[in-house]
Amino acid sequence: MAKAIKSFITAFFVAFFTKWVEDFLIFTGLTLGIVNTYLITVINSNILAGNYLLSAILIFVGVILAKR
Repeated sequence: MAKAIKSFITAFFVAFFTKWVEDFLIFTGLTLGIVNTYLITVINSNILAGNYLLSAILIFVGVILAKR
């Protein structure tokens, strides 16, 4: 049973990092940008700018990985 669980976890992480990591990065970046847009009046401007920058970096890295 332990070997089956270990092989499943290994297969999941290998598939995630080879096929889905760019989709995950792009989706996370878009989600973070959309959430920040709705929180403009609540969050300080310096934190908001940092979150938008993080969103842009995540989308950029996701697109670079998807093109490769």
